[in-house]
Amino acid sequence: MRGVILSAGIGSRLRPLTLHKPKCCVTVDGEPILARQLRAYDDAGVTNVTVIAGYLADDVKTVCERVARQRPNLDVTVRTSEVFANTDNMFSLSLAAEDVAGEEFVLSNGDVVFDPGLLETVVESDADSAVACDTGQFSEEAMKVSIDETDRLTHIDKGIPEEAAHGCSTDVYRFSADFSAMLFEEITRTIERENEYCEWTELAIDEIVRNRTHDLSVADVSQYRWVEIDDFTDLESADLLFSSLSSLESKEAVFFDLDGTVYLDDELVDDAKARIETLRESGVDVYFLTNNSSRWKDDYVQKLNSLGVECDTENLLLSTDGVIQHLQDTDDEVFVLGTTAMRDALSDHGIAVDSDDPNHVVVGFDTELTYEKAREATLGIRNGATFLLAHPDTVCPTAEGMVPDCGSIGALVERATDRNPDQIFGKPNAEMIRHVLDSNGYAPEDVVVVGDRLETDVQLAENVGCESVCVLTGDATRADVEASDINPTLVAPSVEVLDQFVSVSSEASAQRVLDEGAS
Repeated sequence: MRGVILSAGIGSRLRPLTLHKPKCCVTVDGEPILARQLRAYDDAGVTNVTVIAGYLADDVKTVCERVARQRPNLDVTVRTSEVFANTDNMFSLSLAAEDVAGEEFVLSNGDVVFDPGLLETVVESDADSAVACDTGQFSEEAMKVSIDETDRLTHIDKGIPEEAAHGCSTDVYRFSADFSAMLFEEITRTIERENEYCEWTELAIDEIVRNRTHDLSVADVSQYRWVEIDDFTDLESADLLFSSLSSLESKEAVFFDLDGTVYLDDELVDDAKARIETLRESGVDVYFLTNNSSRWKDDYVQKLNSLGVECDTENLLLSTDGVIQHLQDTDDEVFVLGTTAMRDALSDHGIAVDSDDPNHVVVGFDTELTYEKAREATLGIRNGATFLLAHPDTVCPTAEGMVPDCGSIGALVERATDRNPDQIFGKPNAEMIRHVLDSNGYAPEDVVVVGDRLETDVQLAENVGCESVCVLTGDATRADVEASDINPTLVAPSVEVLDQFVSVSSEASAQRVLDEGAS
């Protein structure tokens, strides 16, 4: 049995993600949709697959070649539509006629993410021809199907009302040789009519099931997960549904970034407080970490407590901790370009911060920056002092937008001194949390990092070897995730969705849910 995957479309509703890659190559849980489908075909025993490409066809071919190398039994043929911008998937399917017309084959649209079992159920269905049908939901956007008393299709169309719909098509089909012959005959008649190139395959299927004797029935796949990805709402659903993130109550500890993750300025992000409480009620230890070196721990504890989030200094990790630990091992002279809070923190740990002839210059996130401080730091480094950067973040998320952070101030000093930092502290260095793992006996697989930055929070998780959640409430966008080689375990709109990965049975949690509903 052969397979056909229709993957020629542009995916304009997913721009800017699809400006540089076709929709079928957009990733879900770190893998292109097309790659997921090809593996599902191979798992179901359909090892000869034709992929119809169009928009950015070379990217489609690259994915097909990669999967084929990984699956030696899989034979993939790529055919290219040159008129993809002005046609719909019926024309795309017509390009596979020489491979499957008049033969039994499986068909799917290349923008659907589904459990492999869904395709296997359709392939192994007792029906001669079958459409994978979810009988457990009704969606205005999906193709709906109606059936007769023998389970044969009588109608397939988006406009079928809920009371007449048997379920939603998942855009996965298996056609018998007889139905295949009728389908390509109908497609040929349709596309040969003037101005009939922009039609859907379902139009030809509907013409057959409404007017001719046929063998197309339904295969109930409502037990499987699937999402047709047309826009960012669909992609968000797929990111959540197919994430490989472990159940959070199975974790020993969760490390939350602060700025852009738990709060923006003086406002909590969504209901971060409730999500943190849920984890604690599940027996999970909660830590907070931030690269922001403009404040000291007491300031952050006070801020979190004022927002209703319980925290103490033992559960708070700063990039400044690494700076202090590094400088405490030396009696050398130090100059600190930083806020009063940062300078006081170092002074309280026995480090003098105003040397006129420093051996080390520390550059932090200085929200009190003056030219004189920048001048002193530049001269110190030019005179041979070690250049220490508190953390690499170039911007800091606020409610009003991104503002310059430590990395940007460090770039000023780099340009003025023609020197790169000798050492950079904070995230993504594994040392930021490694000492907590070591002292508490946490294994990397027993912790997760939640943050809004790929290059620091998610990279920290990769450096530690643990799972990660990238929320889209601060620095990172979904387009950033798509373009990056850094792969979070879960991409989430905010921390609010973390409850979906926790099963809480405590009376306190149940009461909180009731209280939230009442309010």
